[in-house]
Amino acid sequence: MKSVEDVLWETIRTLQMYGYSVDKVVYPEDPRKRSIDVVASRNGESPLLVKIVEDTAQLQSRELRELRECSLLLDAAGLVVANKDGGVEIDYMVAHERSGVYVVSAAGLEAALNNSIYVVKRQGNYYMRVDGEKLREERMRKGYSLGDLAAMLSVSRRSVYMYEQEEVDISLNTALRLMDIFGEDVFKPIPILHEKLEQKRVPRLPRRRVGNESSEAGKAIETIVRAGGEAVETKRIPPDVVARLGDDKMLIVIERRRERRLEKRVYEAAKVAMKVVAKVIAITQRREYRAELEDYGVNIYTSFEEFVSEVGVEEAKKMHNSNSS
Repeated sequence: MKSVEDVLWETIRTLQMYGYSVDKVVYPEDPRKRSIDVVASRNGESPLLVKIVEDTAQLQSRELRELRECSLLLDAAGLVVANKDGGVEIDYMVAHERSGVYVVSAAGLEAALNNSIYVVKRQGNYYMRVDGEKLREERMRKGYSLGDLAAMLSVSRRSVYMYEQEEVDISLNTALRLMDIFGEDVFKPIPILHEKLEQKRVPRLPRRRVGNESSEAGKAIETIVRAGGEAVETKRIPPDVVARLGDDKMLIVIERRRERRLEKRVYEAAKVAMKVVAKVIAITQRREYRAELEDYGVNIYTSFEEFVSEVGVEEAKKMHNSNSS
């Protein structure tokens, strides 16, 4: 039986084999409190933010929400790699969907990288994706009307019409009937590393998600939102805030009271930033950190007011440039 550490290293090896540059994220130190364990990038592809667990039953909703929100803001694919789903081993040809995030086994990751996953399990049911154009071609080639095919599948004529006009996931029972009639060619793989799944089935990301607006993280989010951006507070990855303002993606690390691990958090945030092409911003009153943190390519502000002022100035410049062009 594979341990979670085995799954982690198998995931890293598979990604490297497919040409990804990979880093482990090791903050927070307790993996049970992390939303992201691996970050990976490859030229021409969306970066990957990956959570590793032994069983999906160990996943908490806040982990998935944080992974999903960060993926959306950072133009990355959020993914969970796990051995089991509720004690049952995950088939390498099946992706599971949990709260807007896809889950695959370690072997299934390779299938995903080859774009060869055709079945998804969602809310306890299995689905396959119809290739509408191919289905229409095959139906007409065999001389079936929409009504004929609807009767064979025990669905409505409108359902068949939608299968041919839209990108539709259909139940496995209906898919098997369709396969008996036309074969496997009328199905297409589910591009789980490229599909913006969250935008299709989960409401739009809020411009701000924060519990305490008087906190430094809350103020940072308020600043970004007022400048026209989007931001979320994070608890289970190195930065305190993940934000997007225009084309700029930001990982904001805010010094905590009596903190001893600011440099560690900045270093881990920089790992993620390199893979997703984002800025790392550190807000700290301790000037002695400046030289060390600047070595990581970090933008440093020695007061929160300085950060607020800078964001406002930069956004004003962008608006001016946009109006002038």
